[in-house]
Amino acid sequence: MALEGADGCGKTTLCLILAEYLGAIAYATPPQKYVEARGEVDKHASNEEHYRFYRDSIYDASDEICLMLQNGGKVVADRYWLSTYTYHQVMGVAVSKEEFMHIVQPTLTVILALDHETRIARMSRRGMSAGDRRVLDKQREIAEAFRTNAVELNIPFIVVDTQNLSPTRCAEIIIEALGS
Repeated sequence: MALEGADGCGKTTLCLILAEYLGAIAYATPPQKYVEARGEVDKHASNEEHYRFYRDSIYDASDEICLMLQNGGKVVADRYWLSTYTYHQVMGVAVSKEEFMHIVQPTLTVILALDHETRIARMSRRGMSAGDRRVLDKQREIAEAFRTNAVELNIPFIVVDTQNLSPTRCAEIIIEALGS
């Protein structure tokens, strides 16, 4: 399962809760080996270089997730390929679904939704990263593009509006959707 959505909508919190409930591994992208370079890439790379960095990190994430799944594991990903695709599409990069079709695909993609003002307030409280600031003016467009892309790309997905629900209730809704 992959949790997707614009910044500040609760992906990380929900990933940890779901992993605990499901006996799964909480997996954050990009993989650890990319974390050190991420700050510099977010600050200085062109949009195309930025895309290639994150696309390649998803390729490596897919390899790591594959190993976890082969050993009978379950994985809840805090972002996956739809984030890379959507963010960079909104940033004006020519992205292609085909670049992501050879990687392991989520059983279910969960798009988390939350109103713009609440998301921005959360991002401010936690401290905005260079990556957050890079796309701050595009957050509304990014949030809408997740749903549009999931439909157009024929991805199995649900939308969970986290606005008035506790993280626990959101997790219950997602677990119910997995069972159907």
